[in-house]
Amino acid sequence: MFSARDHLKEKLDALNAKVTNDLDFDFSTVAKRIDTFDEFQEHIVDGFNSERKLFYRGERINSPKRRLLPTMLRKPEEILRYSDLGIVHIDSDFLVNYYNSLGSFATVFKNTMGQFDKEHLYELCAFAQHYCEFSPLIDFTKSIYPALSFAIKNRTVFDEDIILFVLEINDARDYTDDIHRADEWLKSINVYFSCFDEFDIRNAVKEITSNKQLDMTAEFKKHMQRISTKPVPTAKLIDVPTNTRMKFQQGVFLFLNNFQLYNKSYLTKQIREDFTITKYIISKDICPAIKEYINKNAPWYAYEYLTDIQSAFKIAVEE
Repeated sequence: MFSARDHLKEKLDALNAKVTNDLDFDFSTVAKRIDTFDEFQEHIVDGFNSERKLFYRGERINSPKRRLLPTMLRKPEEILRYSDLGIVHIDSDFLVNYYNSLGSFATVFKNTMGQFDKEHLYELCAFAQHYCEFSPLIDFTKSIYPALSFAIKNRTVFDEDIILFVLEINDARDYTDDIHRADEWLKSINVYFSCFDEFDIRNAVKEITSNKQLDMTAEFKKHMQRISTKPVPTAKLIDVPTNTRMKFQQGVFLFLNNFQLYNKSYLTKQIREDFTITKYIISKDICPAIKEYINKNAPWYAYEYLTDIQSAFKIAVEE
């Protein structure tokens, strides 16, 4: 028998699911729990042993503060030094100017790595990712072992669940192992960072009406206009190792572009359409078994060897 109440509930549930999907922040709608080692085997290990092109990133703790963000956007206080209003536009010029401002960092790079300009941004950003932890890139790896080791960090006691991001490419055009293509992608970087509250907005409006600071007014108007349009974030996967450690860890970089970060959050629906991204929340109860799994199958990827390549190869030889 037809029930108007059930019909209405069904419609509301469908509407709620659509709104949640469209307004998905920080990949919240794709989170899945793993509570047993059998589930870990089924959802993680079996995929890793398949022919699918999967990439992984481990996080030490399941916390709202640990979002899938480029390293530079995890340091808002560093970026906000370049704006009086709490709004910063990050493009290729911003990156080059920022790295130049670091003084000795720029000198070391120019003397050891090569060209330092926006036409050759990939090596510059990759170098910055590993040596000053400020870049538009996010570390991933082609192997579950380094990803899980970074999440477990050789602990013996686990008080919190860990996170494992699993990424699968849907379109080959979003992947490259060519450094020139990577340079082109990074040259087009277009990211807006916003970090302000209601009080800041009120002050900005006062500046606009009083017309005392034209530069700030123009910046605010430009940002408000951009916010009013629908952001279309994109993601690219760069598989170009730049040093021995990156090769050993089977490291790759995820590059997010054309998005706006609102106080450390951003819309992720479009990125999920470019990539299949699953955020696995892995129970702390099975972390000891996962640690044992790493030590049994790939002991050279235990956490203490991830940056000590010489010892890692020694362990591999002994195996």
